[in-house]
Amino acid sequence: MSNLKPALSSTTCSLHEPVKILASEENLLQIKPQTIPEFFHACCERFRDRPALAYKDEGVEEWTTISYGEYEKNVEQTALLLLHLGVQPRTSVGILSYNCPEWFYVNLAVTRINAVSTGIYTTNSAEAVHHILETSDASVVVVDDSQQLEKIRAIRSSLPQLKVVVQLHGPFDFGGEAQTEGYWRWSDLFQMQFSPSLREDLYRRERQVMANECALIIFTSGTVGMPKGCMISHDAIVYLTQAINHRFDFLNRGHERIVSYLPLNHVAGQLYATFMAMDNGTLTYFADRNALKGTLVKNFIAVQPTMLFGVPRVFEKIHEQLLKLEERSNCFRRMILQNARAAMLEYHVQRIKGKPTSFVKYWLASMVINRIKNALGLSFVKDAVIGGAPSSDELKSFFMALNGGTGIPVEGVEIKIKDPKGSRGEGEILMRGRTNFTGYLKDPLRTKEAVTEDGLILSGDIGYLDARRNLFISGRIKELIVTAGGENIPPVYIEDRIKKELPCLSNVMAIGDRRKYLTALLTFKTDMDPNTGYPQDTLLPESKEWLATLGLHYTHLSEMLHMAMPGNLLNFDPSRVEVQLDEKLEKALKSGIERYNRQAISNAQKIQYFTVLPHDFSIPTGELGPTLKIRRNVVHNKYAKVIDRMYCR
Repeated sequence: MSNLKPALSSTTCSLHEPVKILASEENLLQIKPQTIPEFFHACCERFRDRPALAYKDEGVEEWTTISYGEYEKNVEQTALLLLHLGVQPRTSVGILSYNCPEWFYVNLAVTRINAVSTGIYTTNSAEAVHHILETSDASVVVVDDSQQLEKIRAIRSSLPQLKVVVQLHGPFDFGGEAQTEGYWRWSDLFQMQFSPSLREDLYRRERQVMANECALIIFTSGTVGMPKGCMISHDAIVYLTQAINHRFDFLNRGHERIVSYLPLNHVAGQLYATFMAMDNGTLTYFADRNALKGTLVKNFIAVQPTMLFGVPRVFEKIHEQLLKLEERSNCFRRMILQNARAAMLEYHVQRIKGKPTSFVKYWLASMVINRIKNALGLSFVKDAVIGGAPSSDELKSFFMALNGGTGIPVEGVEIKIKDPKGSRGEGEILMRGRTNFTGYLKDPLRTKEAVTEDGLILSGDIGYLDARRNLFISGRIKELIVTAGGENIPPVYIEDRIKKELPCLSNVMAIGDRRKYLTALLTFKTDMDPNTGYPQDTLLPESKEWLATLGLHYTHLSEMLHMAMPGNLLNFDPSRVEVQLDEKLEKALKSGIERYNRQAISNAQKIQYFTVLPHDFSIPTGELGPTLKIRRNVVHNKYAKVIDRMYCR
């Protein structure tokens, strides 16, 4: 095909090498290989007059809307300014910013000039940012504000290839004179007029882009060591976008709304908010910066999205918001809400089993449920997708009780189980298809460890296939606890079961690697500061309701644990905080652990001791990563002394 380069392998560690596309001739004809620029132009032509992006300027209440036609022009202007700054083919441009229209413009413009886009978590340290920019050969980095700019200033002297730094949003501490040193304001660049010859250079560059070359580098969050750069081709992104959207035949294309709040340097955030959105002609609203710190539901209420995607922790936060709403209701209304959710859950469970259901009962329950959904900003949601981490049965049941449904796998991806064991044939999940990442940038050893010679990706996930070839994921190999007795234990299963028994708990982390027995760290559900993301002292309704069943009526964590809440959660030694539990509370927590232990698959998987921590896990305190997953190595290091106490009894 004309937009494919000859390739020798399906993997590479270089930005200059194309890869073989792992697909049959039939599959290639069903969804033809495209570059991202080709795909983008086609989407903008199809939805030219429809709204594409909506954002709010600082301090302004009204939304500013960009049409798909304007979107295409803004990306072209961005591509021209990147050429003006000297970005060379097959080098990269770094983006260190919160979600905003400029993120989209830069990301897409980079692909038009035959370069590669590299997103960076705004929570990354200066050291991690240095590693990413150095590894990706970035000549330009676009930063959000002065806070992110300071990270670049601290490391720029040791990045000789980094020529230009562009700051998107003010306030600025530099003027036009700083351009000679390579510091630019976005507004100054975006307003420039460029020559026809530069525009011709852009079109020439765009014709050189090939679908089987790297388009994006997605760096891991770096929970163990420095982040690794996953290389993703144009074809992988476009194919996956179209394969998924093919299943969403219920959408009213050109009339859907979503909220962009997940970090865009994560592939899921980009796929959903950028590529799937443009393929559907969706209007993407940009959430405020505190969305993942506690204001997400506020954003949903303002936008009323029709599609929703998130990691399990995000959906748990929505669940917590509902419980807050229920707490503010009188006893009668609370009973009505709970009964309606129970009726809706029963309806969907019976429907899945193929059993007859009462439509009248469903209709009556839906009248109540619609009010709940409206209060959460979810009234118009047609499809809610959860992914990126394991989700508990309770969470899935909760959203099914809000009139949700289940998804189906994407076609065109081959699944195998490596060394299946046990009655279910459980083992490591292997995958192969056009969606494969092409390799780790400049890291052939890790690439060889992650991808077999015949193109199967070793996912690191443990799971099995049922008789209908449905895939079930039960844990992560790297998260496996290997006890001193040599037993391999998946911690997520244990943690989810304990949270089911003790709904007051926000996080549970099982401990026991190379230990004689398992223990657990527990955190209670508390409010989060919507501005900083730090956990607060106020207990959430689910915690208070659970305590009330014990005859305890605490409203604050510090009161319940008989301790002083640390003034600075970032720089305190948790081993110095003395937590004391009431006899009733300790007995109830032990009972919950014992109920789990009776279900444990083996004695080795039973929890022997536990410790309640002085605050919940969060991003700013380090226990959660940018996608809200537990950073297990960080927790092990931070609470090492607390953990050791459980093994000195």
